[in-house]
Amino acid sequence: MDLIEERIRQRSSLREASFGGQKQSWNYRSEIVGKLGLDNKHRNIWIAYAIIIVFGFTAFVYVKSNVVLSRKEEMEQREKIRRELKLMGADRKMLGVVDNH
Repeated sequence: MDLIEERIRQRSSLREASFGGQKQSWNYRSEIVGKLGLDNKHRNIWIAYAIIIVFGFTAFVYVKSNVVLSRKEEMEQREKIRRELKLMGADRKMLGVVDNH
């Protein structure tokens, strides 16, 4: 545990440089940003983008699958009616399903 604590202490310590006999304390930008949590807003924005993309994709898949299934059902209804009426050739194309909704 002492090694881990020492590494944490070394990371959080200020660096010092001497310029013209004057001591100047400094840190790397990434250390300041990490310590103060300045990048949290950016992270939250990217998380929001990811959520929007996932929601949009699932909505698209849901709607698209419903459209495909409804078209398939309508096609099956038309085929059933064509078989019942025993339509052949050009007469088959004249038949369509009309909803009363």
